Amino acid sequence: MRRTPHFLLAAACVLAVGTACASDKGDPVTAPPTFATEVSPTAAPPEPSAVPSPARSSARPSPAAPSWPSPADCVSYNPNNLTVHYEAGIHEVRDGSKLVARLHGGPGEQIGDQGLALAQRYKRHCFIGRDNGREDENAYVFDYWRDPSGKRTTIPGEDEACSSYDRGNLQVNDMGSGHGWRVKDDDHVLHVFDDESDARAGRLVLAKYGQICSLGNPPDDDQDYVTYGK
Repeated sequence: MRRTPHFLLAAACVLAVGTACASDKGDPVTAPPTFATEVSPTAAPPEPSAVPSPARSSARPSPAAPSWPSPADCVSYNPNNLTVHYEAGIHEVRDGSKLVARLHGGPGEQIGDQGLALAQRYKRHCFIGRDNGREDENAYVFDYWRDPSGKRTTIPGEDEACSSYDRGNLQVNDMGSGHGWRVKDDDHVLHVFDDESDARAGRLVLAKYGQICSLGNPPDDDQDYVTYGK
């Protein structure tokens, strides 16, 4: 499953020049009045240290963190056109010929209805890590759902399908020995990922919720089930 503005600086400085006048009057009887005007010299500019420096900043704001993994790997569909098909232990939710979700389970189980009800709540089914290339690749694929449709469907048995976690305590860890990465809340492992990039993208999604839910009964450790947050 796969996790950017400028400032205009302006400053103006005004230097005021002052003037002063003086006059000298002679004898009013023996000589006509005379006047003299003296202009004071231009005031010297203040020392450079006294002149406020224009505000400057070389710092730039950090790019905004993405709200969803980018680029997104999603399947868009029409929630009003969904049907369920079952064959050989696989329940498929489809929009016409487009596969929306795939869940393991027996023919008499409610897994198909669960997948249908979930898919009807949204318009996009998204994935992280579908190209991981591992032998047990399904175990390293994390899926999530976007663009709510507005439908308030009931998912049968949803309470048993979900577990809570502290979204403020999510940790991304390297499991070592090439076993991939994981996102966990202390001892509660929420999902495993192929690499650190996928794990951080998964953490971005998981931080939006407080519960993780899983639908489907995979037959082995190569987990092929549907997850969603709430």
